[in-house]
Amino acid sequence: MTKNEFLSILRDSLAGNVPSDVINENISYYRDYIENNDKAESQVLEELGDPRLIARTIIDSFIAEKGPMADFYTKQARDEYRGNYDDASSCDNNYEDDYDNGYNRFSLKWYDKLLGIIIIIVVAALVLALGAVALGIFFRIILPLIVIYFVVKFIMERLT
Repeated sequence: MTKNEFLSILRDSLAGNVPSDVINENISYYRDYIENNDKAESQVLEELGDPRLIARTIIDSFIAEKGPMADFYTKQARDEYRGNYDDASSCDNNYEDDYDNGYNRFSLKWYDKLLGIIIIIVVAALVLALGAVALGIFFRIILPLIVIYFVVKFIMERLT
């Protein structure tokens, strides 16, 4: 692999995932690193490894750095990427359109799902507990009153 191939793969892997200034900054860094190293270009590229793995690390670091705003910056990078490459590509990418239409807006983290499950369990337990209390009241108070009412009614009809 040559320096240009390495940088091209790195740029392609980062495009649409981080803003162009982050891409340019990293391309410049790795270009300088490769060119200003005392070792042979092929040896430096071998030591650096796969540019896709480097890109994944850069993307993950970018997302961690931005925290809750990472989705905003990632969407901005995708919009920027499309603006640069939509004219050159006639491919209809429905997945990306769905992403922009909000179908991927509510992705939940594991702790959000866990909280939802706990809330459902608590609500179900409350409903069952209230149902048990209602049944207890019914069998202890209301049912005997109904039985007494019908017994009294029966006796009153017999007496008259």
